[in-house]
Amino acid sequence: MVAKTRFHVQKRAYRVVFYALACILLVLGIFQSFQDHAANVEIVYDQNLISLSPFEYTDFNNSRLNYIYEALVTYSEDLKIVPKLAVAFGEITPTQYLFKIKDNIYLHNQKHVDSDFIIQYFKDIQQVEALASLTQNIDNLQRLDDYSFYINLKQADALFLAKLANLAIADSSQISDLKNNPVGTGPFILKGQTANQIYLEPFQSYHGNTAKFEQLLLTSIPNQTQRLDYALTNPSVLAIFGMSPVFKERLNINRFSLQNYIEGSTNFFLYNYNRPMGKTANFRTQLQMALSLDMDFESFTQGMGKDSSQFLASGVFGYNPAIKDSTDLQAIEYQNYQPQILLPKNFEKIAERLTIALEKHSIYPQFSFENLYELEPKQVSRNYDLIFFGFKSDFFDGQSLFESFRPDSKFNYGNYNSQEFNQLVEQLTETTKIKPRQKLLQDLSQKILDPQKPLGVPLFENQVYYALSKNYQLNPRLDGYLDLSLISY
Repeated sequence: MVAKTRFHVQKRAYRVVFYALACILLVLGIFQSFQDHAANVEIVYDQNLISLSPFEYTDFNNSRLNYIYEALVTYSEDLKIVPKLAVAFGEITPTQYLFKIKDNIYLHNQKHVDSDFIIQYFKDIQQVEALASLTQNIDNLQRLDDYSFYINLKQADALFLAKLANLAIADSSQISDLKNNPVGTGPFILKGQTANQIYLEPFQSYHGNTAKFEQLLLTSIPNQTQRLDYALTNPSVLAIFGMSPVFKERLNINRFSLQNYIEGSTNFFLYNYNRPMGKTANFRTQLQMALSLDMDFESFTQGMGKDSSQFLASGVFGYNPAIKDSTDLQAIEYQNYQPQILLPKNFEKIAERLTIALEKHSIYPQFSFENLYELEPKQVSRNYDLIFFGFKSDFFDGQSLFESFRPDSKFNYGNYNSQEFNQLVEQLTETTKIKPRQKLLQDLSQKILDPQKPLGVPLFENQVYYALSKNYQLNPRLDGYLDLSLISY
């Protein structure tokens, strides 16, 4: 009896020990899983990176390169200009700004950044043609001390600080090599890459807060369904960019919440006034009717494009809420037209839908698919009646759009010319106060839709959606940028 009792106690003790071990192993397993989860953070994008150089000036490039490169100033969460590499800056006169930078800034190759480095850097990048629109108004930089300097402008520029936020600081001694070997001051340093993935690690000499994980993976998967399936099977995925609202329910079920942000871009057809069709009011009216009545861009893009009634997207400073879709399109006698239309490469699907809409209004389009920026402007203006033009405002201000269509601009493919339009643009470039600028921008957005000689016809605004994982704690920003130094689990 005693032996039996002793055996019973022993058995119970083994059982307790077994359960304890099981619990310990379970906890260790969870901890290890958490460690693996915390070791890597991954962001999935919808387009491949064009280049690792900060001078390949495109939006979907910059959203990833911001982890490698930084500028003197940047946009805050509420889209105001704030210091980044600078600790302070100020406007001395309309053409002179004073900057003071941090004293602990290093490039990824351990070069120290001071006033002399910045001055030489701006001399070097003023020779980079791709940056001309950002740097051409800079006259010179003037050293004050080791970490302070002036930037002198040729003339006052209301967009100067916004442009400066797009001028990433890099190692200018190897500008041509930055496409493959990026060297910036950002919080992450490149460790490797494949055709569709970039491997980054926190930069240990970073001047600010460093991320609390070991590796950042930036992955590109163009197909939306494949992108979503991949993300749902990888717990380390923090965000999925380029997600349609039609997937909202599936995302919510699987630990993601759908977010969106202002991208500030819009797409439209330019009329070519070098060719007879662009000058024909009857053709323009038929085209507008087709696009207004029979082309649903929001449906076609699965909610990622919004039908637009004006060129400036609603997120851009200067958006004119008074502009509405035309509802009083006049009854006209239909005529047959066969316009030559230039679309970007890989836009075959939209061409199919446009064909259906246009043919209902006796317009039988002939589409060509080319990279607009690889063509000579004269070639474009000579061969096409309508030209697809996508505009992205990096500064949330439409000035750069309007400047594109002055008579001397290489982007004025359709030979658009209006004396009143040109005068308004001149006033805009000389105006720095916010409310007068907004009024001029709104006047211009009204002018380019003038029925007598419109610049073009609006198509759609881009709606930018991305999914953010609920496994992480990270507040979304208005511009969609993910500050990974603030991430927690």
